[in-house]
Amino acid sequence: MTFSAPRPASSADSAAREREWVARIRAGDEAAFEQLFEAYFAALCDFAQSYVRDPDAAEELVQNVFLRVWQIRAEWQPDGVTAYLFGACRNRALSQRRHERIVARFEDRAAHEGLPIASGQAPSDPDEDAQASELAEALRRAIHQLPERRRMVVILRWEHHLSHAEIAQVLGISVKTVETQFGRAIAVLRKRLAAFRP
Repeated sequence: MTFSAPRPASSADSAAREREWVARIRAGDEAAFEQLFEAYFAALCDFAQSYVRDPDAAEELVQNVFLRVWQIRAEWQPDGVTAYLFGACRNRALSQRRHERIVARFEDRAAHEGLPIASGQAPSDPDEDAQASELAEALRRAIHQLPERRRMVVILRWEHHLSHAEIAQVLGISVKTVETQFGRAIAVLRKRLAAFRP
């Protein structure tokens, strides 16, 4: 699999073409933007797929990169178009993978704490899909309704993956207080989400 974008015959021609694209896109030239898209889209999708392992996800990621270029076109001044586009795709792919790992860790922690949580697998019917959405919203609301200190402990633990000692340092409280607040938060969340237990 190759990741090189299509290039004109010489590197001088390529650099000139890239400069022209940037200038025209900065001026709002949709035709130039379409030319850029056509020249790089397939290669960027191949490249992104090496990170996300899913052709549809790779295409969506690349489309988002191009959308971002168009949104910031007036200020867009890359040192090199090829390097910029491949770098932007790489950054988005890594960010997406980090997000997926965070979601998986959150689900693992929630399951460990005895909270009902969607498995991440496709539901077998629309009713299960609706219930998973309801559960996610109910969990978000329940966390939001916790007293501030408890809410911060849960957020720092589940969303930012801090240890109890790190949370204690951030909030300026003892580790024992963190443990107590977290335990109380879990008890409240279990109670509020009892209706979702299988």
